[in-house]
Amino acid sequence: MSAALKQQTQSHFSKAAGRYQHHARVQASASEVLLAHLAQRPLGLCLDLGAGPGVNSAALEAQSDALIALDLSPSMLAQIRTQSIKLCADMDALPLQANCLDTVFSNFAMQWSSDLNIALAELYRVLKPKGRAFLAIVAAGSLVEVKNAFAGIGRAAINHFASFEEIQGAAHNAGFNVNWQQELPLYDTYASAKDALKSLSAIGANSAEQGHKALTKGEYLQVLQCLGGDSPEVALSYNVVFLELIK
Repeated sequence: MSAALKQQTQSHFSKAAGRYQHHARVQASASEVLLAHLAQRPLGLCLDLGAGPGVNSAALEAQSDALIALDLSPSMLAQIRTQSIKLCADMDALPLQANCLDTVFSNFAMQWSSDLNIALAELYRVLKPKGRAFLAIVAAGSLVEVKNAFAGIGRAAINHFASFEEIQGAAHNAGFNVNWQQELPLYDTYASAKDALKSLSAIGANSAEQGHKALTKGEYLQVLQCLGGDSPEVALSYNVVFLELIK
């Protein structure tokens, strides 16, 4: 992701802050998988990377000595109502000392990194020896329905997502040992194609270099038809990679 696109992403997430949790249903499903894997593990000093409006803050705080909620959007952090330490920062340049964290938790955030190799190297740097990172990352193969609908009008509407193999490679390059990994398809269903696109906008996910905002009315209607067809409902698919990494 370019610096300009990252700035655009920050803007979209900030605008979406107030309604994010209502629309972030797939994100909630992914966090359930991560939290179930954590079980009752003590987390020590824990970083919630890409914390958003603090959807997982209460659950993480219950198992942590202290929780740092980090997000690129100050508007997202302003929604958090727990006692988390709030830190507005870029995951690719963490303003934290080396070897200071026991745990990193990140759900549906690391796909927004400018360079996943850099982001994972940063996690390795700030974790203590034997520290662990629990991650859910949107991977290649996600939102193919939207990608295909926009391809029909010659537009690219979905950002590039790293493949499972690329994510694994970045983790190994950073120095991590992979203790657990899983690739799962997750789905969200909407009453209409219009609702599906609105929801993507509401969670700040419409920050591709070319998106539907500049479409003509005719192009927009063509996308809706391609996405929805004759079905009363529209399902969007996400391919999510789950990892437990050990320094």
